[in-house]
Amino acid sequence: MRSIAGTLLAGLFVHPLTASAHHSPVTFYDLSRTTEIEGVVTGISLRNPHIRITLMVDGGDGNAAEWEVEGDTYNNLRRSGFDEASLAIGDRVRAVGAPSRFGRNEIVLTRLSSSAGDEVLIDGLATLSGFGGIDSGDEAELRGIFRVWVNGGRIHGLREPLSVTPPAEAARAAWDPLADDPSLRCEPPGMPNANLNPYPIEFVDEGDRIILRIEEWDTVRTIYLDPDAVDTPQPSRLGYSVGRWEDSTLVIDTTHVDHPLLDDEGTPMSDQARIVERYTLSEDDTRLDYEVSVTDPVYLLEPAVWTAVWAWEPGVRIEPFECTVGSGE
Repeated sequence: MRSIAGTLLAGLFVHPLTASAHHSPVTFYDLSRTTEIEGVVTGISLRNPHIRITLMVDGGDGNAAEWEVEGDTYNNLRRSGFDEASLAIGDRVRAVGAPSRFGRNEIVLTRLSSSAGDEVLIDGLATLSGFGGIDSGDEAELRGIFRVWVNGGRIHGLREPLSVTPPAEAARAAWDPLADDPSLRCEPPGMPNANLNPYPIEFVDEGDRIILRIEEWDTVRTIYLDPDAVDTPQPSRLGYSVGRWEDSTLVIDTTHVDHPLLDDEGTPMSDQARIVERYTLSEDDTRLDYEVSVTDPVYLLEPAVWTAVWAWEPGVRIEPFECTVGSGE
């Protein structure tokens, strides 16, 4: 077993605390509790949107039980030095994480080490972003908003709890995350949830429009700078987005979203929803403050507002996501 001592994977601890665009571990796991298990690796699935490791764990009564360990995306694992050679079938490991809310033999991973504890394979507790600090020697590479951005230490969180109408409340109450979550079938979300993720994004300048590449789900958004660029916008999963500059802030107004869900917790969204995003660039060009506000007269009593911080990290690239059914449920 090859050790990745000191590997820093915030995604395995920090990212699961958000209702991100794959599925929300808040729904599936009790993050207020911690479970520690030790066992022999019997299965490894290094895929997106979540890696899965199967352990055969001795129950203490002579009977062994199979446990499933869920982690971050494989893309983030590779960025932190973990790959196919880091873990093998037959290795004995110790896993620490939050237990299942449904009584299943499952945890969402925060730390993975050798059974003796002297070799740390995955450690998601040491940093918020999972990436190193910005090197001032790379200042020449700064070029405004048009580059790759990573999670800057504050992932998407609601400013205030959702205030929903009775029909929306009923839909949320009927939501079964084990059966209804589209991400379990590798079905990508619509806006705004497509943007509520902790993985790298990239803005590309194409003159009269901006392309926003989102690593999760291999999503590509088109943001028109001319409000009349399309005569008759057609409804779609990502909607029709028009951008404008307000000093150092990119403001994006999105309508015509054809997707039934506001989030991954069963909150419905109507075709009357309007989404306004604001990306504000810091004076030193190294930080983006993000805010997205959704109004929906059918299902929301008050606007739903999420905020986040993105940071520039030299050398990070958008990688293929290639969701695989069965790797993230």
